[in-house]
Amino acid sequence: MLKKLLFLSLTVALFLSSATTIQANPQNVSDFTDITEHHSWAQEAIGALCDEGIINGVDGQHFAPDETVTKEQFAKMLSLALSIEPGEISEQSFDDVPTDRWSFDYIEAVKEHFPTESGNKFMPEKGFIRQEVAATIINGMGLSASSNLLNAAVLDDCFVDADDVKDSIRTQVTIAVERGILRGDKGYIRPDEPVTRAEAAVFIHRMMLIRQGKGELIFVTNTPIVAESQVSLERAKEWAKERGAHQRFIDIADIYWKYGEITGIRPEVLYAQAAKETGYGKYGGRVVPEQNNWAGIKTATATGDKTEDHETFETPDDGVRAHFNHMSAYLGLEPVGEPHGRYHVACRTAWAGTVTTVEELGNKWAPEHTYGYSMVVRYINPMMGN
Repeated sequence: MLKKLLFLSLTVALFLSSATTIQANPQNVSDFTDITEHHSWAQEAIGALCDEGIINGVDGQHFAPDETVTKEQFAKMLSLALSIEPGEISEQSFDDVPTDRWSFDYIEAVKEHFPTESGNKFMPEKGFIRQEVAATIINGMGLSASSNLLNAAVLDDCFVDADDVKDSIRTQVTIAVERGILRGDKGYIRPDEPVTRAEAAVFIHRMMLIRQGKGELIFVTNTPIVAESQVSLERAKEWAKERGAHQRFIDIADIYWKYGEITGIRPEVLYAQAAKETGYGKYGGRVVPEQNNWAGIKTATATGDKTEDHETFETPDDGVRAHFNHMSAYLGLEPVGEPHGRYHVACRTAWAGTVTTVEELGNKWAPEHTYGYSMVVRYINPMMGN
């Protein structure tokens, strides 16, 4: 406890001694006279991070939103956002970050998340660029492994300046793009552009919301759920066979396309979801084939994830109709026939009737942020032949 108090006292003193560092005392976004209407896009993020004590101004009245964020400033923000406590550190890891530097403990706490610089230098006062910020955040979230990458070609598919992304951090940058942390504009991702303090706050805020299962879902694709089908029934069955689907899954396609005609919901979207939820009709999880439950729909009174916590439908047709009805609760459409119990639960959620795209199903239908986006990349696009 004494060490922690001494550390905090030293940090406050050092922060207040330099106009280029971040103030240590929490502030409100309204305190800053230099955050104007031109920074409206960042005010929510800055305010949220100020409330958490993650970021503050350079003095009592100024935030310096347009100044480039330095690596050491970002290290402090990331350390606090990830709640990484500085450990017992007595020796410096970098030649240019001595133990008495104000940012020493923060840098040591998150050093493994930063892209490696040449030699034994951290370059604490160096301005951070967009691709480096994105890679650092993804490393901090523990998403740098290739298993978290859904479409390795997304940078080349979407941005004309994709070749400017460094090979050493390309995977992390791609994951950041897929999760909506790093966003482009008019076909450019601008990987080498310096990040301002206001932008850094937005990046960190997006990371925190994703970790909390909150926030606006923004992805590089935008796939409507209600629209004319873009996949024929024959092509859907062919796709299912190519994936080694169980015969029951191939046969059920006819019923999906039937209810697609009735509801106006794209049948390939729900058929793809059924593939994701049932392993192409092989099941193997908590839900068993006899339940005719194609979407992992739970009962209205479910308390866990046991087999009995999931709805059982009398016939395969009833199960598909329930799938369309359940999605209708998210879309704001009227159900077909008598809906199942969980439909009414879905209708009482905050997002009932607000979903329009597959990507928006993340954090709603399932807690995984990329739930809907993964459906698009791994199921819907291949079914369409993309």
